[in-house]
Amino acid sequence: MRPIYLISKTPHPGVIHIPILTISFLKPVIDFTRYDGIILTSKQAVLALEDYTIDWGRLQCICVSEGTADAAREAGASHVAVGDGYGTSLLALLKSKGRSQRWLYLRPKVIATEWVEAARTEGIWIDEAIVYETTCNKEARGISIASNAILVFTSPSSIACFCASYSILPTHSIVAIGKTTRDAFSNAKEVLVSPKTSVASAVELAQNIAQK
Repeated sequence: MRPIYLISKTPHPGVIHIPILTISFLKPVIDFTRYDGIILTSKQAVLALEDYTIDWGRLQCICVSEGTADAAREAGASHVAVGDGYGTSLLALLKSKGRSQRWLYLRPKVIATEWVEAARTEGIWIDEAIVYETTCNKEARGISIASNAILVFTSPSSIACFCASYSILPTHSIVAIGKTTRDAFSNAKEVLVSPKTSVASAVELAQNIAQK
């Protein structure tokens, strides 16, 4: 069976993990009492909240995907609304909550979508706090990758960091966790997109390809 490499922050069972990214958590001063709810677009954003005291019983929580929502619930969130895995789906959720709500988007230093400005154009009140930064992990260089490998990418930043140290060969198959990640490829090579925006779904697709 063809080997599968997961190019991501965290590992997943059954595949070879290349920890191409490293996370640095930042600690900006945040007064959560100023907001009616928070917006989370990754599990890392949830982890960044461990050093804060949060009234989860009061705050609404909008999460980009079920994976992020599960992490938020484990942290204590009780009022959780979930998008379809893409930032664009958050706009409809925010509009459904009414335009009188005040939201705080807990975000990485670099973001890949423009949904925040679209929400503001719709009259939705959003503040932003940068709570973590993703950078390339230099220790992940030099791993031997098979010429017939299936490469699974989980974010645009994972693509950028991988391509800085490795080459994608014509014999490689590529799986992207979602459309945003797929669109980050600069060349025209075929990229397959997982049915759901989750690592488990992307790995399952790669495993199906490997068995053919």
